[in-house]
Amino acid sequence: MRSTQVIELPEDFWIPIPLDTDNITSLSPFSVPQDHLGHSGTFYTMAGFMFFLFVIGTSINTFTIACTVRYKKLRSHLNYILVNLAVANLLVSVIGSFTACCSFTFRYFIFGPLACKIEGFVATLGGMVSLWSL
Repeated sequence: MRSTQVIELPEDFWIPIPLDTDNITSLSPFSVPQDHLGHSGTFYTMAGFMFFLFVIGTSINTFTIACTVRYKKLRSHLNYILVNLAVANLLVSVIGSFTACCSFTFRYFIFGPLACKIEGFVATLGGMVSLWSL
């Protein structure tokens, strides 16, 4: 049973959403920018960092796979673990970092709830395979 008692907050108490918002669920992370979570500069800084990870991670892992495919001397049992690690990290880089970069740029997840679930699954799978490969 809910109490109808009014709770008085200190004058300097900070609420990270507009006070005229009736329901916190009305600020869906799939439909509106989540500016109540932080300053827009923070979002853009994180977007830049994720873009850096996307570019560097994708290029290094693609280069590792391409070198192993091209040069037969690199095809040893120990290097196959490295290739497995590169493929897993490529998944995390391409799927995880790219979607995070887009989400930070727009300040909300623009791809929708289904893509959020798929991205979470693929990034987690890539992370687990990376850990298993190590």
